[in-house]
Amino acid sequence: MKKGTLWAGALSVAIAASGVYGYNAVQAAGSEKAPAAKTQAAAKQQLIGMEKAEQLALAAASGKVESIDIDRKKGKLVYDVEIQQKNRDVDVWIDAYTGKSLGVRVDQDDDDNDRDNIPANLIGAGKASAIAVQHVKGGTAVEVDLDQDDGKWVYDVEVKTAKGSSEVEVHAVSGKVIKAENEKHDDHDDDDDHHGRDHDDDRDDNDNDRDDD
Repeated sequence: MKKGTLWAGALSVAIAASGVYGYNAVQAAGSEKAPAAKTQAAAKQQLIGMEKAEQLALAAASGKVESIDIDRKKGKLVYDVEIQQKNRDVDVWIDAYTGKSLGVRVDQDDDDNDRDNIPANLIGAGKASAIAVQHVKGGTAVEVDLDQDDGKWVYDVEVKTAKGSSEVEVHAVSGKVIKAENEKHDDHDDDDDHHGRDHDDDRDDNDNDRDDD
């Protein structure tokens, strides 16, 4: 498939330019229109990381971090940090390279029954992402979600690597890795991943794909 071939070639350039796999490099490489020079330039930029993004978001809005996603907002790569507060959710957007806060949105949410059940001693989404990256021996955490699984609070962490992606489940209190599943790149997954993160409306489709796997 032509698009898959272009993607693989651009990804190789990105890895060679940066020495490590970075989600920002893959974002640049995902477009057929992106020249090699642009891909190399993107690969040299450094993401601030989810731990730093979480810290900066909580400085803007206190509460419990429910999720962190790498996404795009007005053409910029950002960390979309969702924070739970009493009777409402707050989204904070942090520039993925500079750490600058790009905006805060408050959503009133009186119907979240799980809000009061979240443990007070969470390790944090940022730390969970670091644990997941360490477990798969490198890569870039691109999504972290706080969830309940069989009565346990866990962080579901998606880690992108040069070989594909890994879904790592980390205990939200102890930090123990409960399970990890690896998925190698193929043309279909690459296409879905790139286009899914350019548009918020496509997130549910990506989640369904993972459930089917």
